[in-house]
Amino acid sequence: MNCPNCKKVLADNVNTKINFCPYCGGKLYEDGKDFMIEVVCTGQRSLSGGTMMLFVDDTSFYEVEPGGKIYFPVRAGFHTFKFRHKIRSKMIQLLIGADYSIKVYFNSLSGLIETNVSEVDEKQHDSVFKDARITPPVMVTNEGQRGFDIMLGEDDPEYEVNVTSGLKEGTLRIYAERCEFSCEKDFKKEIIQYKDVVEVRKKMGAVDLLCAGNVHKVYSIPKDIYNEVMAFLTNRIEEVNGR
Repeated sequence: MNCPNCKKVLADNVNTKINFCPYCGGKLYEDGKDFMIEVVCTGQRSLSGGTMMLFVDDTSFYEVEPGGKIYFPVRAGFHTFKFRHKIRSKMIQLLIGADYSIKVYFNSLSGLIETNVSEVDEKQHDSVFKDARITPPVMVTNEGQRGFDIMLGEDDPEYEVNVTSGLKEGTLRIYAERCEFSCEKDFKKEIIQYKDVVEVRKKMGAVDLLCAGNVHKVYSIPKDIYNEVMAFLTNRIEEVNGR
């Protein structure tokens, strides 16, 4: 990132809350102004595994298909753009004081995500953004990375307990927004979203989750952790459902 006035390179650890150049003292960007961002997924026409994911400031999540483009506005200032494809990710930080075009692709030779960032000047503006349509984000969260992990189902469980459900023995993984029961014998995963749970009941050493449609999901919990799991599920389900 460079100062738009003196053109000196700003340090990677520059305070992103400031709006003046530490070298020349000039203003870095115009407060309150919005600029357009174009993201183009280039390179291979067909990415193995599907779309490129983009997280902007850990608050907005977008997807861009191979060979596709997305457009969205951002407020002037410092922003982080985190690209992810499968297990690979790349984060770049930009000082936005103009419109930008970002070309991104997964390099199958190096195994890395590569980006090319260019500022769109007034002469290029019409050709780049003439027919652009704003792309709504797939997800929005105010909880940062944890919020996306929860929504994408990639968060770590709060508890992982060996339980029985009917005649099945398996593992109950209890997350912040859901719980998952899996049994090695049938390789299936039973997922219960807390927003679908009407009531949590005690049932002779088991937890009975009454779901919408009068569906009961009952799990026998070991004695040494029963009360703790019961309290966690009761409190979290009440919080999720605003009760």
